[in-house]
Amino acid sequence: MNWQQLQDEIYYLDGSLRDIYVDGTTRHDWIVWADFVNQNYKTSFYSHETDIKQDKINIHKAFEFWDRISEIGATATVFIDRIEINIHFFCEEEIENDITPTEICSIDDHLKLVDYIVKISKVLNKKVVLTPENSSKIELIVVNQEAITISAI
Repeated sequence: MNWQQLQDEIYYLDGSLRDIYVDGTTRHDWIVWADFVNQNYKTSFYSHETDIKQDKINIHKAFEFWDRISEIGATATVFIDRIEINIHFFCEEEIENDITPTEICSIDDHLKLVDYIVKISKVLNKKVVLTPENSSKIELIVVNQEAITISAI
């Protein structure tokens, strides 16, 4: 696909986000993911409970929220140049990241995002999917290790 096709079919601007899903995750997967992004990317972690922002993701705060030890969750961001990948720690069984398509402005940005998705697929040994916001069944990009499939919607 060329940049115009990607922009029209994947990164279209309709006010919605794009979600990056990894299904069937465990706490071990979350730890592996957090360790990987903390070591390889600039990250930010904000605990709503303590109102403290840190430069490393503290995955155990998410565990406390899931275990109801803490009633208030946390958010995190992984930075790939100007692309911000946001994480809300909704549930243990699924890693969900989201991006805004307005930050994907070129084929280079697309390749940086796909590189992140490929690396996550490899480190977790799981399929990773980019979808429209809240539409996990519509697979725009599917990555399984190094196999990348880009679909039109």
